[in-house]
Amino acid sequence: MAYFDSNPLEKLLIKDQIAKLKEIQSGLKQNLRHLHHEIGRLESKPELRSNIENLRKDAETRANDLEIEVKRLREDLNSIRKLFGFESGKE
Repeated sequence: MAYFDSNPLEKLLIKDQIAKLKEIQSGLKQNLRHLHHEIGRLESKPELRSNIENLRKDAETRANDLEIEVKRLREDLNSIRKLFGFESGKE
């Protein structure tokens, strides 16, 4: 078993660091409780749920519109390639 000489100053520093870590841990626990409380409060508001649902529907509509536009652009590109005599997919 190895014996280590420890300086009393080092012990003080370690105790201070442990105290700071416990303080940080306590603050993190308090933040977590606060976040859980805020999430619960936000989830209980029907107007927020409605707004989120409306935003989701709007995003889905926009995504569908973009997919249609991309499909149309691909068809246009294939038509242009055929017009200029390129094989489909080759240039």
